[in-house]
Amino acid sequence: MSEREDVSNLRLPEVLFDLFIKEFPKLRLDWNKNWSEWTEKIFTFFANLGEKYRYGVYVKPGVVKGIESGEYLVDLCWVADYEPHMWMELALEEELSYTDVDSIIWDFCKIIDLKAYTKVGIFAPKLSEIDEVLQELKNTVTYSEIKVPTERYLVIFILYHGKTEKEERRIEITGYEINYLGDLRKIGSARFPSSV
Repeated sequence: MSEREDVSNLRLPEVLFDLFIKEFPKLRLDWNKNWSEWTEKIFTFFANLGEKYRYGVYVKPGVVKGIESGEYLVDLCWVADYEPHMWMELALEEELSYTDVDSIIWDFCKIIDLKAYTKVGIFAPKLSEIDEVLQELKNTVTYSEIKVPTERYLVIFILYHGKTEKEERRIEITGYEINYLGDLRKIGSARFPSSV
């Protein structure tokens, strides 16, 4: 597979989700750690992936060590710059500390309003609100007025099942794809111990 094909494949939500799931154990995250550590490690994964494929990476200042580019419109984005052409390849919003539905939708709307091939939303809804959040995300895409047929959304939920599950299955990471019309498809799911 050529580097150009690799870059095109990164536009597929299932490819990004699979890469994230494979990397997750290496992030060594613990459910009891604060969300800023989760944010730093998740953003570092996406920043390093973008840099690997020579995108310009923009991220909140001070979140990812070694990247001082500053924020551009969203929490993290990859920008392709091939003079005289320039475009946003990936736009990412993450909100793990607020688990209510309205906060999740508010952050998700930021990526809806941008043009990018792949739009990633990473959230930690309450288990009891998963279906409601998915329906709201789907509706928000469906009823947004400006649509770009090439854009795709990757929604990653980081869920905690607590003591109701065996230790090795307490954290669930689930991925969904939403196309530009609002059609929802589950990509996959993986379980991890609460301390990885």
